[in-house]
Amino acid sequence: MDTEKRSEISMPMIRTLLSSLMQQGIDAARFLDALGLTHQAIDGTENRVDISVYDRAQEIAVEMLDDPALGLHMGEQTNPSSLGVLGHMLITAATIADAFQLFFKYHSLISDAEPSSIHVNGEHAVLTYHYPSSTSLGNRIRAEFGLVQIARMAKNVISAKMDAIEVRFEHSEPDYVEEYQRIFGAPVRFDCENTQVIFAANLLDEKLLHGDESVLSLLKEEADRQLSSLNQDGNIADKVESLLLAHIQQGKPSINKVAEYFHMNERTLRRKLELHNTTYSELLTQVQRKVACRMLENLNIPIEDIAEKLRFSETSAFYRAFKRWTGKTPAEYREECG
Repeated sequence: MDTEKRSEISMPMIRTLLSSLMQQGIDAARFLDALGLTHQAIDGTENRVDISVYDRAQEIAVEMLDDPALGLHMGEQTNPSSLGVLGHMLITAATIADAFQLFFKYHSLISDAEPSSIHVNGEHAVLTYHYPSSTSLGNRIRAEFGLVQIARMAKNVISAKMDAIEVRFEHSEPDYVEEYQRIFGAPVRFDCENTQVIFAANLLDEKLLHGDESVLSLLKEEADRQLSSLNQDGNIADKVESLLLAHIQQGKPSINKVAEYFHMNERTLRRKLELHNTTYSELLTQVQRKVACRMLENLNIPIEDIAEKLRFSETSAFYRAFKRWTGKTPAEYREECG
């Protein structure tokens, strides 16, 4: 694991996928077992999961349903409430333009990916949808789901039908192109530079059916609270790694000690790390490897001293561990660095 920030999405996105599967007859327990999660793990609007878990969830869903158009169909079955407090804010905004601005501002409540953007070009408004890059399958599903979800939500919250003028996707045309035509009812282009939907700019001024400033104000308070909590909590896997990096040369802290540091019990820490597709043991091993490599790059530090600093009982144990981590002995790695 690298120290670069992991991409995450909110757990409601997993629940949206699960709901779509259940509506098509897939047993929830079967899906969660295949994914390695429990019902308890996916509860809570503020829980987040590593994006790699979501990638796997999409792959499992496609396999279980034998539905290559999963992204389109999942988008059709969503509603604003599936986005939690953010979805409810969209409903109570005054206009479509206001709803989009709220979606962009509070997007990090559902994902830390780059938020979408919108710009007006004469009589046309162009919404560009961004998503974290994945496999070709993952990218296609995310793009399909995102644009259909936005179109469906817009249709649900305004009195007028929001017709697209043109829809653009970055991926190549799939075999089920007729589903795009059915859902969007507009020309659809593939192999484009961006994932976009183009619509009449005057629709941005459309009043929403349930716009309510007083309710929106209360919802904003809750959204701000969730954002603040999210910023404070950060990514627990990154925080555990940072803690281990700071203390590894003083000894290997137990998972109980680390859990106490973050004011939680061991079981809770294990569950939170599971949501980030890692374990305490994996983080500890990766930190040891990272520190060992860094020390070996300093030719002035004897290998015996490195083994001692990393709290190995003997140098031979360090040699075996390093060979297991990297496929090379410490001496071989150092020689390459030199």
